[in-house]
Amino acid sequence: FKLVIDKSLSALPTRPADGAIVLRTKDSPVGGAKARVFKLNATLNEPVLIEREQGHERQFRFHCPRCTLPVGYQSTPPPAKSGDFLYLFAGALTQLQGQLPGDALDTQIDV
Repeated sequence: FKLVIDKSLSALPTRPADGAIVLRTKDSPVGGAKARVFKLNATLNEPVLIEREQGHERQFRFHCPRCTLPVGYQSTPPPAKSGDFLYLFAGALTQLQGQLPGDALDTQIDV
């Protein structure tokens, strides 16, 4: 497994900038939004600088420990869950082990 989570991936919000699935890692002090309970089995690599319309974004990427493909990122330095959100790349993970996600080939990840 790469991810164990308390909610279905399809029920989670996505980030408009890149379509990544948004995982809240800390409770919100305003509005009462609760953090997701999850365990991500991935290695954290060096930061990558991504160019966005509003400027640049630094991503600390999580990679599969077996195949080293990127599965997600956070915008804060290590350790994992140090910021308010963690993002999973669209198509990087599936609900069932051994099955290719339907959107796996729909998007391109900058590496």
